Amino acid sequence: MRSVRLGATLLLAAALASPLPTLAVEPAVDAAREATVPCTCSADCVRAIQYGSVCVEGHCAPYEDAWSLLDWVGLAREGKGPPEPLVLLPAILPAVGYNPAMGVLFGVTGTLGMYLGPLADTTISSLQAVALYSTMAQLTLQVSTTVMTSGNEWELQGDWRFLLFNQKTYGLGTGPQAMSAAAMVEDFNLVRLHETVMKRIWGDLYFGLGYRLDSYYAVKDKGMDLTAAAPVVGPDYAYSLAYGFNPSQGVVSGASLAFLYDSRDSTIDPYRGLYGAASFTVNPTWLGSSQSSTSMDAQFRAYVPLSDDVPRNVIGVWLLYRGITSGVAPYLTLPSIGWDQKNRTGRGYVQGRWRGTQELYGEVEWRFRITNNGLLGGVVFANAESFAAPAFQASGPGWSYANEKVGLLQFIRPAGGFGLRFMMNRDSRTAVSLDFALGESSFGVWFNAGEYF
Repeated sequence: MRSVRLGATLLLAAALASPLPTLAVEPAVDAAREATVPCTCSADCVRAIQYGSVCVEGHCAPYEDAWSLLDWVGLAREGKGPPEPLVLLPAILPAVGYNPAMGVLFGVTGTLGMYLGPLADTTISSLQAVALYSTMAQLTLQVSTTVMTSGNEWELQGDWRFLLFNQKTYGLGTGPQAMSAAAMVEDFNLVRLHETVMKRIWGDLYFGLGYRLDSYYAVKDKGMDLTAAAPVVGPDYAYSLAYGFNPSQGVVSGASLAFLYDSRDSTIDPYRGLYGAASFTVNPTWLGSSQSSTSMDAQFRAYVPLSDDVPRNVIGVWLLYRGITSGVAPYLTLPSIGWDQKNRTGRGYVQGRWRGTQELYGEVEWRFRITNNGLLGGVVFANAESFAAPAFQASGPGWSYANEKVGLLQFIRPAGGFGLRFMMNRDSRTAVSLDFALGESSFGVWFNAGEYF
C-alpha cells in the first residue's frame, strides 16, 4: 500500500513486526564458494566476486547487518542456513490505524513466501495481502504476487485490488490551473486485475504477455452541485462529458506486451544493478474498455555503489514514463502520482495530487547506514514530476468548464526530503521507513516497509 501523510493510515503493528517484501533477495554467489576466497580488505572481495561481498576475518562473505528489529523483539529466524524449497513462510498480523477522512481503520496484512526451486538459482515467490475496513464504510482488499519458477525461468507479476474508496482530485496536468484548483473529494469503487507472465529469453532479459483491467464504478464528485445558483462542476465530470464517457463509471481492459531487464542483487533494497522495463497495452472496446485506446509504460532504475565496506551506501536513480499513446481513457484511469504499480511515486504529494494523459517522473536517493550494527540507516531524496493535459471544454445549464493544454515538461513540480530506516529483517533487507517530504504547498510524513524503489 502507498505510504500516507502523518495523521493518515499508520500500519505500525505490521510494519514493526513483519517483513513486507513484494519480492525477496535474489540468489547471490554461492556462500560456501565465497567463503574460500581470502582477502585483506573488502575491495579484494569486490574485485574477486562482486559488490556486496565484504572481507570478514580474512575471508569474503556476503554483507549482512548485525542487528534488526526482529532481533530486538526476539522474533528473528533462528540459525544461519537458508530455508528449504517449497516451505511456506507466513507472516500474518493485525493492522490498526486512523485517517481523518476515513475514520478508524482495522484489518489484517500478511505476506506468504516460498521458494519454488533450488535457492542457488531461484528467487523467492511471494504473496502480499491487505484487507482493511474503515468506520467510514471504506473497504480495501489488495493482493500483490510475484511468482518465480525454478531457476527463475518464468516470472509472473500480479496486482489485484478491490477498493471502496474516496480521494481528492485537482484537475489535469501540472500547470497553473491544477496548481491553484481547489480539491474536490471523489467517491469511487475500483476492481483492478493486472497479471503479466514473462519468460526469460537470455541472461537477465525477459519477454511476456499480460492482461490489465481497471474498472471504476459508482463514481461521484461529492462537492459537485449542478442545481446551485452557481453550479459547481468537478474536473472528472467535465472531462467525461467532453470525451463522451459515462461520468459514473469507466473501464480500461487490454492486452499488453512486456519486456524486462533486471540485474539487481535484490528487489527490496538493491546494492547494485540495473532495472529496465517497458510494456505496450492495447485497450479495445471488444475487451470491455469504455473507449479504444493504447498506452505505454517504461521505467529505468540504476543503483550506484559508494562503499566496498558498507554496501548499503548507495545512490539510486529512478526514471518513469506512463502515457496514453492513442485514443482516450476514462479520467480516473489516467496516469496519476502515487498510482503506479506499487504506489511509490511522489513522496511530498498526496496520492492523486497530479494527473494527466502523460507522466514523466524522476527521483534520486542517497541511502546510507548510520549505526555500525545496521539497525539504523538514513536517506536523502529528491523527485520531480511533470504531467501533460489536453485542452477541452464542456458546458451545461448555467455552467462551463475549460481545461488548459499543458505539455509534458512544460511545468515541473519538485519535491524532496529525508528519512530514517529501521532494519526490520536483515535476512531480506527489509526496513521500516519513516520519511519527511516537502513539495510545493505540501508537506507530509510517510511510513512504509522496504525501500521505495
